[in-house]
Amino acid sequence: MVLTSVLHMSPEIYKDPLEFNPWRWKDLDSQTISKNFTPFGGGTRQCAGADYSRVFLSMFIHVLVTKYRWRNIKGGKIRRDPHLRFEDGIHIKLYEKH
Repeated sequence: MVLTSVLHMSPEIYKDPLEFNPWRWKDLDSQTISKNFTPFGGGTRQCAGADYSRVFLSMFIHVLVTKYRWRNIKGGKIRRDPHLRFEDGIHIKLYEKH
């Protein structure tokens, strides 16, 4: 069974795999990407909602980053086993940008 979260953190493929960089696959060739970047499955088992999910999350993140700022209140320790999660949760306070 392939654990996609582990594929996305390979130091052989990605420079600084634990650092947040949403464009880290941008300069990789298509052969490398097809085998090492599979957030929505692949081949005949491609997620039917993959494109919708990408658009929805892109819009959400755009609004979050451009219209709000946040402050960490508590928590936020990241754990990967095999899924990314916050070990003790994360509490943030959102503020609308003016």
